[in-house]
Amino acid sequence: MKKKIALAMVTTALGATLIGAGSFALFTAEVSNKGNTFTAGTLNLEDLSGGPIASQALYFNNLAPGDNGKVKMKVKNNGSLDAWVKINQTASNASRAGNLFGGTTPLQLGFDNGVVKVPAGGTTTFDVTYNFPLAADNSYQGTTGSFNVVVQAVQARNNTNHQNNGPIAWN
Repeated sequence: MKKKIALAMVTTALGATLIGAGSFALFTAEVSNKGNTFTAGTLNLEDLSGGPIASQALYFNNLAPGDNGKVKMKVKNNGSLDAWVKINQTASNASRAGNLFGGTTPLQLGFDNGVVKVPAGGTTTFDVTYNFPLAADNSYQGTTGSFNVVVQAVQARNNTNHQNNGPIAWN
């Protein structure tokens, strides 16, 4: 009986060895898809106005009460992503400096308040208006004022409202 049990154990061990050795005899293969790289897109605005837009105004160096007009600022999206672009009115107004913007009848500026979708490589034009009130008195003679038009952009892809006419959020 001991011989039969011993023979059964040896046979079981031999069978397990053959099964284990057989599992290592399978063919296998592997392949690698190399060189996968992600690159983030860019937003890059360029002012194409050719200098200060105020120089487009008829009397920008010689304002008189009652003068008003509209000047244009041209902007290009040099980035790789389409962008929502607008004039940042708060920052533009905060940049005003000089006595021409002070007092009781200062030079008034107005900025386009629209948001424009500009494709990568595309351009858009914004209007800036100015009005030197007719009621401006002699205290404004010879005074100066300066300002910057601040334009900002935010990506358009994955940032479009349900009406497709503006962004969901600005940075």
